[in-house]
Amino acid sequence: MATPKQPNQKSSVRGGLRRLRATVQNAREIIEFGRLGDPWGSAHEVVHADRHYSLRRYASVSANAQSECAPLILVPPLMVTSEVYDVAPEVSAVAALTSVGLDVWLVDFGAPERVTGGLDRTLDDHVLAVDDAISRVARATGKSVHLVGYSQGGMFCYQAAAYRHGQDVASLVSFGSPVDIHRNLPAVGADLGGRVIGLARRAIARPLGQAEGLPGFLTSTGFKLLSLRKELAQITDFLGKLHDREALVKRESRRRFLAGEGFVAWPGPALRTFVDEFIVANRLSSGGFVIAGRTVTLADLRMPILYFVGDNDEIARAPSVRAIREAAPLAECFEVALLAGHFGLVVGSTAMTKTWPTVAQWVRWREQVGPRPTALIDPNERVDELRREWDEVEGLEVDADFEPFINVVGALIGGVVDRIEQAAEAYGESFDDLRYQLPRLRTLERMQPDTQISLGRELASKAAKHPERTFFLWKGRAFTLADADRRVDAIVRGLIDRELRLGDRIGVLMTGRPSSLSLIAAISRLGAIAVIFDPDSSTIDLHRMIGESDLVALICDPRHVEIGLATWTGSDPVLVLGAGPRPLPAGAFDMETIDPTLVELPIWHEANSGRALELAFELVTPRSRGRISNGRWAVSAYGAAAACRLASRDTVLCVLHLHHATGLLVAVGGALVGSARLALASTSTCSPVGLDPHEFWTEVRHTGASVVFYAGEMCRPLVAGPPLPAERNHPLRLLAGSGMRSDLWKRLVDRLGPIAIREFYASTEANVVLANIDGTPGALGRPLPGSAELAIIAYDFDAGDFVRDSQGFARRCRSDEAGLLIARVDDPRSDRVRPNVFSTGDRWFVTRDIVRRDAAGDYWFVDRTSQLIRGPHGWISARAIEDVLYTVPGVELVVVYGLGHGPSATEPPTLVATLVGNPDRVWLANAVAGLRLEQRPRFIRLRAQLAMTAGFRPLDVGLASEGVDPGDPDTLHWDGHRYVSVVERG
Repeated sequence: MATPKQPNQKSSVRGGLRRLRATVQNAREIIEFGRLGDPWGSAHEVVHADRHYSLRRYASVSANAQSECAPLILVPPLMVTSEVYDVAPEVSAVAALTSVGLDVWLVDFGAPERVTGGLDRTLDDHVLAVDDAISRVARATGKSVHLVGYSQGGMFCYQAAAYRHGQDVASLVSFGSPVDIHRNLPAVGADLGGRVIGLARRAIARPLGQAEGLPGFLTSTGFKLLSLRKELAQITDFLGKLHDREALVKRESRRRFLAGEGFVAWPGPALRTFVDEFIVANRLSSGGFVIAGRTVTLADLRMPILYFVGDNDEIARAPSVRAIREAAPLAECFEVALLAGHFGLVVGSTAMTKTWPTVAQWVRWREQVGPRPTALIDPNERVDELRREWDEVEGLEVDADFEPFINVVGALIGGVVDRIEQAAEAYGESFDDLRYQLPRLRTLERMQPDTQISLGRELASKAAKHPERTFFLWKGRAFTLADADRRVDAIVRGLIDRELRLGDRIGVLMTGRPSSLSLIAAISRLGAIAVIFDPDSSTIDLHRMIGESDLVALICDPRHVEIGLATWTGSDPVLVLGAGPRPLPAGAFDMETIDPTLVELPIWHEANSGRALELAFELVTPRSRGRISNGRWAVSAYGAAAACRLASRDTVLCVLHLHHATGLLVAVGGALVGSARLALASTSTCSPVGLDPHEFWTEVRHTGASVVFYAGEMCRPLVAGPPLPAERNHPLRLLAGSGMRSDLWKRLVDRLGPIAIREFYASTEANVVLANIDGTPGALGRPLPGSAELAIIAYDFDAGDFVRDSQGFARRCRSDEAGLLIARVDDPRSDRVRPNVFSTGDRWFVTRDIVRRDAAGDYWFVDRTSQLIRGPHGWISARAIEDVLYTVPGVELVVVYGLGHGPSATEPPTLVATLVGNPDRVWLANAVAGLRLEQRPRFIRLRAQLAMTAGFRPLDVGLASEGVDPGDPDTLHWDGHRYVSVVERG
């Protein structure tokens, strides 16, 4: 047998030397010149360039591409160059798309650090660049475009398309583009994610505020650290091929891109806005983000959307990407899920074999020149399909005997995550208490009668600290704190020009719009008293209210100038402020004609000099007149901000008029001191009977409202009709206000999901504020710091006086005993102040409300003294009966009252309930049967509507005078077992 031939040892050594020389030569060239071979780039022309971006158009391989398909615009993210779409010949999105005949355009933001002023770019500059590119491409081609964006580039596409309300956008395609950032943290929910992100933001507040920009090498390093295994593998592969020039040249562009050339700086202003608005406040998901002074929401998107999800994406996790379906409920959304990381969605073998062929198929399908892409799978089938695909790729098989172990491990992990979430949630709430609640409550505790505090002062303070922060939103426009403060200062000068001064009583007859808010703040800054009238009152009522108010001047908006002239009895002209029709009628003076720069401030003027004890506002309706001191305003504002944990990430939607205490004191005041944005709802959002569901949810999505303050029954229409699409994934976290009944509380939570409710109680004439912090349905809660001392006293309703002890002083009620709520006051001017209640010389304000306090210290509302009905065995609470009737399906509004007397004058009145709706008769009978005999209404009158008070409570005045017509088919009679109509009785 022949001996095997041994390898030539000299040949092997020579081969090794050649390899070593090639390695050294290639390494020397890379060190000396920085690269091997010529730079790569697909052929293109720059069709537009300005200081923010340039617009490229790539040559298509197919000559008839323009006639077949609409143009496609590629948008890169910040910090990554536009070459992410054209890294190398074998991993080029541009090449893949142009090779199949698509008309490809690209937005190039360039390298900000290499452009004069580039690091001063804002986030708006980038979104508006995409907006400009859409317009240019649509004009050039005569067709709507398909927007395609990677990572933050996809977010830019969403924002730009919403900003232009979908004009000229045929469809949207995004890759790993997070929409709900708070869902992007691993193993935690969106709420907890928001808290964690908020804590992180506070930790980097100083360096972020001082940063000129974020260098590109930091992002490059971050990408590498997130994919450390791949990075090490690439380094090993590079070193192993260092001798092979052909292999190195082939991968040169990709190596250099990942090594750092693919990453550029992130401008400081854009970074800060992105962190504050889209990470901390999460406004891409909630809506109400601001672009160029306009509010924008993804809820306006109606074009088809294709989004790609990477199952191994650690930067944009699947839940945060899929949130586009909820943020854009009117859009038709399609998903493609790939086994890829963040970068692999657009660059790499998966991108070339799946991503870009699917995009090309998508464009052709949307243009009706091709079939639907096969990769568009039903979201419900996604998990099973991905498992099958993973098994095929990795060759994994799960043994049936091993599966129980997997389930146990999964349960253990889930338990650990649950504990982490619970601990972090508790920590987050404690941190919020330390950061927000305690300082605000401490402000109230330290407030003295001579403390300088007012609406005007608070606005000036906030504007000095954060001038560019958005203060309020109105009809799609955003106004900063600096804008608002300048407007208030200008109005103050206008008031001074009209010879108004400290302490004057100035009437305000305006709708709830920016001008009225600015005027009220200006009157506060001047140190005068704003007497704010209900603008929807009748001419007769307004004439009476204005005549009784001892005004020095009356200021109207153009809408109310005619009625102002008809009711004003002063010698000076009616002053007109705000936008509206001009010229004005005789007898009116246009304050907008005053040039504030020409008004010299007098020596006596001290801006924001108001003190806590001084009267600031009077809120006047046909049935009430509330006197509000600066201190009372502060208690409501700071109390609401503390109880509701308001922060800069919040947007408070004010749906109430400013003549309503909840509107001015709680919504406006709470938003201002809580550093939240304030959105003033349009007048159509709230009708005389409550919130219009369609208009309300439109406002919520357009403003990104997270908190809404309510009054009375105004929220009941939200649950009266069928669910609306906008109710899903709404940004609301809290409803707060006064007058919500337990049944509505529970229905709202059931209907709207995990939403918190805060019930308050406040008196407009005394410094009384209770807040239900714990969220117990129906409770009023406990007094806030700064609130007046409270007491519940036993009351003799027959005598109409306090129950007194042997010394003639009032008796305090025991735990859970219902009695009259009173508050200690220092101001004796009200006719409802009673002296010598518990001791000689003390003064207490009588609220006329019956409450009880439980053993835990929580207050509960029982009824108003005016609604109590004399029964055969004592006084009956009409509210208690109403609460039972509200539990009946089909009941929308109800008022219970007593009608006349029984057969003799000594017998109690007949109980009657007038209600709106179509009650379930069986449920109604069962509910009433559960009441005591003396509580059961004898008649139920069905009506199409009921008049409401300014506080959105059904108005009972006049109902008793209508009587009951037993022959009315809309009147139901209680026969001892059920309610029947006259027809059913025969």
